[in-house]
Amino acid sequence: MSDSFLAKRAALLQQMAALDSMELGSLKAEYRHTPSGSKSGPYFKHQVWKDGANQSQRVPAEDAPALETAIDNRLQFESLAQAFIDITVEHTRQTRFPDSLKKKLSHASSPNKPRSPT
Repeated sequence: MSDSFLAKRAALLQQMAALDSMELGSLKAEYRHTPSGSKSGPYFKHQVWKDGANQSQRVPAEDAPALETAIDNRLQFESLAQAFIDITVEHTRQTRFPDSLKKKLSHASSPNKPRSPT
């Protein structure tokens, strides 16, 4: 294994380990119109897809920043995990497979052109 490959993986793992809070779902700020025509809010809603349904709960304004950070951390972790997978797959293809298989694997993972209807 090359030192560059190991260093990249180690850096990704270190960044992933530094994320100390995570939460699933999304956080939305909502505003309501009052009878006088002004806006009130924001009111925060945390939504998570769970057991085949979208579950929603209100979040107090004072808890919203920490929840938003946890959601952002999870998104960053997922991005770092994908980068880890990508470099590991590339390294595996470059070092473990014969040239004939490398071509097939690289071609299979590249986006295909849309086919015209026949």
